Amino acid sequence: MFCCVFLYLLSYEIAFCMKKKNDGNEVKEPVKIRLKELKSGNKSIYLDCYVNGVREYKFLNLYLRPEVTREDKKWNKEQMQLANAIKAQYIIDIQNGEFGFKDRNRTRKLNFISYCEDMAAQYEAKGQTSCAVLMRSAILRMVRYKGKNISFNHVTKEFLIGYIEFLNSETRDFDKDCKDADRKPKPLSEVYKEALFARIMVALNQAERDGIIIKNPGKDIDRKLKPHSEQKSRCFLTLEEVKKIINLNYRPKNDVKPAFLFCCFSGLRFSDVYKMKWGEITMSQDGNVQLETTMKKTGKTIWVPLSDNALRWLPERGDASDDDRVFANLPDQASNADSRLKTLISHAGITKHVTFHVARHTFATLTLQYGADLYTVSKLLGHSNIRTTQIYAKIVDESKRRAVNLIPNL
Repeated sequence: MFCCVFLYLLSYEIAFCMKKKNDGNEVKEPVKIRLKELKSGNKSIYLDCYVNGVREYKFLNLYLRPEVTREDKKWNKEQMQLANAIKAQYIIDIQNGEFGFKDRNRTRKLNFISYCEDMAAQYEAKGQTSCAVLMRSAILRMVRYKGKNISFNHVTKEFLIGYIEFLNSETRDFDKDCKDADRKPKPLSEVYKEALFARIMVALNQAERDGIIIKNPGKDIDRKLKPHSEQKSRCFLTLEEVKKIINLNYRPKNDVKPAFLFCCFSGLRFSDVYKMKWGEITMSQDGNVQLETTMKKTGKTIWVPLSDNALRWLPERGDASDDDRVFANLPDQASNADSRLKTLISHAGITKHVTFHVARHTFATLTLQYGADLYTVSKLLGHSNIRTTQIYAKIVDESKRRAVNLIPNL
């Protein structure tokens, strides 16, 4: 890859020098890597692009850490290599456009479906499988709605409202393929329609950041018209229920119990605890144990301090290498793990419908109940938007209201 980067840069330098020689004028480099200081002490890497009197800033979602350890230096080196690779590609794009940005009329003629398919491929490359699947489902229904030849010019507010109406009339693919004549096709659920439309909005927001469109037309749609599901109450375990599972003598020959309790005290999803490796568990500078992992769902890297309660449920490492999975005897599918968890929960005398994801809800709810602030909990969970975490705060508030009403009237 970096060999290609070198060749890109070399070709640019040759063309750049030729232009300078022909014009007889000093020509400034059109793309420069710059750094922005963040409050955390990290530095965000971005590109400063200036061509034909037009300046654009491209933030790359890359950042440098303060160089304290060898790992920090290695991280920074890799981040700068990635930044230079992206810079090289921008330079080639500028060359292909005769040293100028593509005009907006030209970019708006780009195929929207192809753009979304590229995003789906990027999700897949990052391991964000659920996002890739949803994006492809949204694309499939967009093609059914208006065909494949949809340019950004076609994607207007009215076009998107029509897409929402189309989703409202759509039925599940399972029902379309079913040969049972007596089966009545079922419409898409509100939750699913909301998720599909959200993927289209994500693509349009990215196109806005990329300078392809001036504004995402979906932002002008009335919220009442957009697909929206009723907010369901999230199931979680109380501290007493968690204690019941801890004190349970039932011990199957798999890692379901320790992995579930580890999730209750760390907030990890099943997909992340399943792939967790010993090498990801490290000692922080202040002497505390932490987990550094990249979430499978979002591709985002998070650092989670591990409490004594969480560490208690880690198995003995023995001679396991850094690349070995921590919970080696955990079923590889969430559905299989949930099936075994159901038996465990039944033995504990808990009647709630408990899945592995309930452990994440339990962690969020308990940490808020015991005094953690909303911002901190959102960071521990790896939420990009604090509004997602606010759902748990509402659960805690409701629990408080129920608690004060337990006192009988005197």
